[in-house]
Amino acid sequence: MSRNFELLQQKNSVQGLFETAGNPAGLVGTAECAPRPTWSEKPELFATDDNPAGLAGTAECEPRPTWSEKPEQKAVKSKALPIHLADLIREKARSWGEQVQELNKERQNDLDDISREEEIKLVQRIFPAAGQRSPQIVLFSAVQSDAGCASICVRTAMVLAARGDGSVCVVDANLRSPCLHHYFGIDNSRGLSEAVLEPLPIQDFAQKHEANLWVLPSGSAAGQLSFPGVYDRLSSRMTELRGQFKYVVIHSSPLALDSASILLSSWTDGVVMVVEAETTRRETARRMKQNLDAASVRVLGVVLNNRTFSIPEALYRRL
Repeated sequence: MSRNFELLQQKNSVQGLFETAGNPAGLVGTAECAPRPTWSEKPELFATDDNPAGLAGTAECEPRPTWSEKPEQKAVKSKALPIHLADLIREKARSWGEQVQELNKERQNDLDDISREEEIKLVQRIFPAAGQRSPQIVLFSAVQSDAGCASICVRTAMVLAARGDGSVCVVDANLRSPCLHHYFGIDNSRGLSEAVLEPLPIQDFAQKHEANLWVLPSGSAAGQLSFPGVYDRLSSRMTELRGQFKYVVIHSSPLALDSASILLSSWTDGVVMVVEAETTRRETARRMKQNLDAASVRVLGVVLNNRTFSIPEALYRRL
């Protein structure tokens, strides 16, 4: 046996076997060991601020969840702003609607400018300027349906009156379907039909609209114009209008629907036919032209209404 083992047996105690600063011999004193933890005790395995050695005390562990328990999961909140699809759609629709309105407004302005230019050209061709021979009484009539003839007749009279070279009277001779009083916002209780039945001067039935523009509506007694000799009375009223006004613009019923329009045109200086684009048949327009020629009535012009442009309006204006 070794020397150290003999010493341990003699003293029946455990002596220090290693040399330290306090025990140079390394054999004086005994070393006391901390008891090992039992299974119920769990030492802390990691050092902390309160326990630098990391061995004193016990560590308590949380019980593991059973199958019926679910570990809690922390909800992660998104920092992105919520997207409201309905508001986005409404905003896009509003923006698109404003753009469409602006485009339609520009397009309508272009169409209005084109229409205004065409109306001025029509007046210059039908009613030449002072010093040239110009017709005094002109009848505007559509071929089949009204086809915007009333509005063309009204704008022609207004442009002619704005020229300022004489008084203008626009007459509603469409006794079947009068409408000019709506354009001017006047009363239709007395007009051309009353002028045929009554002996008063023609100016008593006309209403002044502007400085140089007078309106003679159709009146409300059209149903009474069925006695013999009514056309002679109507002819005398046309002669009276010729002596009272510098220009007389007459709106009549469609030529193909009312034979009275052909008869009325014979008391005028000419007729302007209004043709509806893509609606009026070419054969019908040609036949009406032949009927006017047979009645010795001049066709002063033909207006193509509601024409569609195959090129942009901006380019058309430069042609």
